[in-house]
Amino acid sequence: MNKFAWLMLLLIGAIWAAVQPWLAGVYGIINLLTFTLYYRDKSAAKRGKWRIRESTLQFFALIGGWPAALLGQYHLRHKTQKSSFKWVLWCCIALNSAGLSLLCYQQWHPLLDAYR
Repeated sequence: MNKFAWLMLLLIGAIWAAVQPWLAGVYGIINLLTFTLYYRDKSAAKRGKWRIRESTLQFFALIGGWPAALLGQYHLRHKTQKSSFKWVLWCCIALNSAGLSLLCYQQWHPLLDAYR
């Protein structure tokens, strides 16, 4: 899953840059923030301190931070056992991917029609 997450992060970043170049930067910041949240939550879990809500982690996955969420799960071994969390994460991945596909379709649709 590690290579899959890195590949998706690079691929989606390239797609965002092709759609709107400034969104690639926003996407990068969201993923950096998502990984940081996973790191802080894992750290808090080890020390028995205040934790980050699962809904917050899932929200950041939904808005585009899911590659970093997958990396956080893999590298930090965090949130890998709770099946309900993993199920919601994969739903966030599907929704974000569908939204990205729609955005790309809307952006490139006129170009594709020109070649028909």
